[in-house]
Amino acid sequence: MSPAEQVVPFYFGTPDKVLFGCFHEPTPEKRRRCAVVVCQPMGHEYVNSHRALRQLAGRLCDAGFPVLRFDYYGCGDSSGSAEEGGIPQWLEDTSTAISEVKRKTGLDQVCLVGLRLGGTLAMITALEQGNLESMILWDPVVSGKDYLEQLLHLQKEALRFRHNPNSSWKSTKAIEVLGFALPPLLCAELGRIRLLPIAKKPANNVLLVQTNQVAVDGLKSHLEQTEARMDFQCLEAPPIWLPTADGGLLVPGPALQSMVSWISRTPS
Repeated sequence: MSPAEQVVPFYFGTPDKVLFGCFHEPTPEKRRRCAVVVCQPMGHEYVNSHRALRQLAGRLCDAGFPVLRFDYYGCGDSSGSAEEGGIPQWLEDTSTAISEVKRKTGLDQVCLVGLRLGGTLAMITALEQGNLESMILWDPVVSGKDYLEQLLHLQKEALRFRHNPNSSWKSTKAIEVLGFALPPLLCAELGRIRLLPIAKKPANNVLLVQTNQVAVDGLKSHLEQTEARMDFQCLEAPPIWLPTADGGLLVPGPALQSMVSWISRTPS
């Protein structure tokens, strides 16, 4: 932790749906007029990208931005079970996080930063709110159907190295993907996600980040047709959301700094 950063873990939300968050607070003399909410991915992608998103929050805080990281309901250290989570709930949680960071900071302007499914949730939430200043979509899930197919393929490849590779596919209640359950309702909700038909701008300023592992060309062209000021960066960075051979967690420093620089330059 740098001298300019203070990280405060806390709980927020409603008594029946308590969310866990970490608030990164910059020193008063460096504090900017825009707060940032980090929208994390789900399941194994959440675990594998945790270190990188934690460092991204730290770098943003060093640059003067108050930052809130949080766990969705039914995930991480928030209350609720995996079966109680889902896309509508996580969209509500994202809106709750935006309201919370505004309450804690007294600021009206908020930037959302979302990775993978977190980027998808950020974009949909921003469209519902209609008044966000800026957002970063980092390799977002554009098609939920394609995303599900990728998850199932990843699990199938992992099962090849198990003694009984068909055992995890016998349950009718949930599909397992690298140790995380995907309940049938969540699978159905994921399958209905499609960002390309959305015509409105999600925020005044949008940065679409593509690494060398994900194709988001369709979303890039789509966002360029909206009224948002859209920037696009194709960055050389590993897929930090995927497991590594040695179990290490990857932190793409140059990519993180590029995002911090963009937010710092964005009018606020």
